[in-house]
Amino acid sequence: METSTPPPRVPGWEVLRELGRGGSSTVWLVADAGGTRAALKVPARPAEGPAALLDVEMRAVGDLRHDHVVRPLGVVETDAGPGLLSEYHPGGSLGTLVRAAGPLPLGQAITVLVPMAQALQALHERGVVHGDVSPGNILFTVQGRPALADLGSSRVLGGAEHRLGTPGFSAPELADGGRPGPARHGASAAGPGGLDPAADLYSLAAVGWYALTGRAPSRTASRAPLPMILPEIPREVVELLEAGLDEDPERRPGAEHFAVACYRWAAPEPLDLYPAATPEVARELPTRRRAPAAGKHAGRHRWAMRGGSLALAAALVWGALALLHGDVPQAPSAGASRQATETPPGQPPGEPSGETSAPPEAERVRAAVESLGPARAEALTSLERAQLAAYSLPDSPAFAADAALQEQLADQGLRFEDLRLETRMTGDITHEDPQQASAPMELRIGPYRTVDSSGDTVAAAEGPTVERFTVHLQRTESGWRVRQIEP
Repeated sequence: METSTPPPRVPGWEVLRELGRGGSSTVWLVADAGGTRAALKVPARPAEGPAALLDVEMRAVGDLRHDHVVRPLGVVETDAGPGLLSEYHPGGSLGTLVRAAGPLPLGQAITVLVPMAQALQALHERGVVHGDVSPGNILFTVQGRPALADLGSSRVLGGAEHRLGTPGFSAPELADGGRPGPARHGASAAGPGGLDPAADLYSLAAVGWYALTGRAPSRTASRAPLPMILPEIPREVVELLEAGLDEDPERRPGAEHFAVACYRWAAPEPLDLYPAATPEVARELPTRRRAPAAGKHAGRHRWAMRGGSLALAAALVWGALALLHGDVPQAPSAGASRQATETPPGQPPGEPSGETSAPPEAERVRAAVESLGPARAEALTSLERAQLAAYSLPDSPAFAADAALQEQLADQGLRFEDLRLETRMTGDITHEDPQQASAPMELRIGPYRTVDSSGDTVAAAEGPTVERFTVHLQRTESGWRVRQIEP
């Protein structure tokens, strides 16, 4: 092991090699007696004791379980002082990947940025700001799943003044001493000079600029317009990144808005981690060629399927439902138009029946919402188009989006296994008219696998994941059906 810093000794763990180092710590790859690997971060200054590590990284994450946040495992004692064990992500960092392979195509950038926005949303909802969103702190599993690492710069909103970050990716108000932006997502406002969710969004937009161009963005006054660097870049990309890089924190989007807008740029594409992979890691990458005898394109096909499964998993986990609204032009179905004008016998048109008003109809709406999860899981597992009509209105955005997801699975030879979706109402029903209703809803996605035609697992979601939406339904002859779902 060639390094100027001797490897630490850690009881119960073997130090395998150095993973990287920064100005304040060195990270090592370690393994226990059972072969389980982890990343061990040892601060350069022993004065940073276990309490500081717990207060920052351990307590920042707490009991949060998020597919795109690197989970700290605990503090251990080493002969070089206390160290923090975290999940090991062998696929390297975004910074390493871009330096090795150059700027990412738009689809691959989306595969990185949307999960990072979702991770920030989860942290911000807990009142935690990351403080150093940068290419070096976005790590990948061998399957290409990105995760946000190093919460050592994070702070609870309203905490002590703390200005850290990576040059080129740190919000200007932190360097200039400007005022922080407003509190977002119900969190407390940051104190003067403290971190704020808007600072994380500036950093995320800077990461997006870096992923697409290969360099960090300059400040607004000296920054070249993105279309001058990338002439074919879609206008929506420019608008979102410029909004995130706005000098005024109050004008930056929130993490949830960033995720939704970014997802609409284009179809996510699988990440090719090979250019930055070490020989040891390259052997573990699922993109490697498994059957050379099958022809020169066999390896590429395997890569496309596995990478595509990540996009499918992402669509299911962080927002297939949330992103339905507005993506597909809505045309009223024949059944929907008929239901909008039909009335029970003897009831004047346009007037609700007094006998079937609030309580019975409310129960029918609630039953439709609670049956939505299992019905959708059945449709996405069986891939039968007819199953979509069991919960969604034909010709609606909800129906079209899940039909597209079914087609994507079928085209790639993939299917979900053990998929469990649960939905429940979390508030009151609002009736726009007797034929339409809206209600707040919670979606819980349990652990599941994505498998290929051979039954091999190509992606796994540990879960459970919980997301919240507003569901809009329409009454039909067969009962209430989903028209669209909004975040």
